[in-house]
Amino acid sequence: MMQELLYTLRILAAVACGALIGWERERHGKRAGLRTHMIIAASSALMMILSKYGFADVMDTMRVDASRIAAGVITSFGFLGIGIIRADHKETVGLTTSAGLLATVAIGLTVGAGMYIVAGFTTVLIVLLEHFPHKEN
Repeated sequence: MMQELLYTLRILAAVACGALIGWERERHGKRAGLRTHMIIAASSALMMILSKYGFADVMDTMRVDASRIAAGVITSFGFLGIGIIRADHKETVGLTTSAGLLATVAIGLTVGAGMYIVAGFTTVLIVLLEHFPHKEN
């Protein structure tokens, strides 16, 4: 019971990280904003928690590879990420949004793994990087 409460705190921490990145994107009028980033961070944290701890009841009878679900999450993100990128009048649009969502997936997985300082640092870093000026075509 106590362990499951700690897992919920991990999901909330991932949502907070996703919210910070999503808030920055929403402020700049991007389609994938606050809610999108929070949902992605929460779901990836949940999948990492499931990957690491969800099979404890069968650990004595079988061997579990905790990286399998994380690898699947990252692979499946490609489907979502590629749908965001599009060509618009001789320029490509959505690359930064897609990259930010991938970072949010990674941050959610990191929080799910219990690496809070790394996740928090990366969240701040991503927000700062998204403020870098970009080249206008």
